[in-house]
Amino acid sequence: MSQGKPNHTGHLFTVEILVEEATNGLAMEKLLHLLNTPSVKDYRIVKGIELGKLIELNTTKESTPPSHTSKKAAAAPPPAAPAPPAAVPAASEAADLIIKQLEGFKANNTLIRLTVIKGQGIKLNLPCRILNYDSSNQNVTVYHVDEKKVYSFKLNEIDDYVAF
Repeated sequence: MSQGKPNHTGHLFTVEILVEEATNGLAMEKLLHLLNTPSVKDYRIVKGIELGKLIELNTTKESTPPSHTSKKAAAAPPPAAPAPPAAVPAASEAADLIIKQLEGFKANNTLIRLTVIKGQGIKLNLPCRILNYDSSNQNVTVYHVDEKKVYSFKLNEIDDYVAF
């Protein structure tokens, strides 16, 4: 008898899963908890992710690099086309509204689910509380309630947020 590892092979399945929850963010969190097990080596979420408009409103980048799929980063749909020049004043007003909402979350110590897209399309989804917003360099500092760590993100990296 051999004393080595048993010979395991991977099997790829294509599935559609319906998760019932109050918001898309909560459903995504539940799905990610189900998928993050040792026997699931990798996965890709192709659709079902509701993306926010913060990046579109706060950046003039024409495209972002393609996302790399791994257990830590789900694949995101291609970015939307940039807003036409005539919509720039409206984007500024929308950005002001978003900043006011974030400051309200900070003042009320509201728990939110923040979706952030970092460089190379890496997508983070974290339950957190807003600690600070620095308007001079547009940094948002948050406290990740699960990891008990503080993170800082540029405002244009924030894709979506949902208050609990």
